[in-house]
Amino acid sequence: MNFHKLIIIGILFQFFDINFGTFDIFPDFIGFIIIVYAFSKVEAQYAKLGAICATVLAITSIIGIVQPEMFVPSTNLTFQIVAILNGLLSILYLSCIFSVSKEILRGEESMFPRLYISLLLLFQLFTYIGIHFAVDLYEIILLATNVLLFCFYIYFIVFLWKRKNKENRLSRRRGSKVSLD
Repeated sequence: MNFHKLIIIGILFQFFDINFGTFDIFPDFIGFIIIVYAFSKVEAQYAKLGAICATVLAITSIIGIVQPEMFVPSTNLTFQIVAILNGLLSILYLSCIFSVSKEILRGEESMFPRLYISLLLLFQLFTYIGIHFAVDLYEIILLATNVLLFCFYIYFIVFLWKRKNKENRLSRRRGSKVSLD
């Protein structure tokens, strides 16, 4: 199974939050574990860092199941710091995904990774600093960034899907070159 396909499966576990009461059918930590496996299957510069980030995020996801208030915007400074660090770690992990993807598919440049990371940084800013704004303004900004983030998330899956197909074609070409030799 190729890197991009495993990443898509892991991301889908994080994307779908279908719950029966408190039970999540697609727990995020399983998605992170799949992504750790994807990073372990490639030899790339940022694969090890990505695997470490995904492992820590899997652990924080499990902690979030037990103590969800740690990752919800709060006026509690300790919870804010933990949530901000978790958000920044998520951005680092996504940067590793983009870097490994770029290394696997050499020559495949895209503006999307920079735009997506920038949007996530803005989302972090408004989510955890914005709670000190007036409630009406905070809700409007949060809604706007969530809608934009949702659209980017959908495109992120499409972006990975296209790269998965390119990775498949590249591996088939490499396989045919090896068989000709």
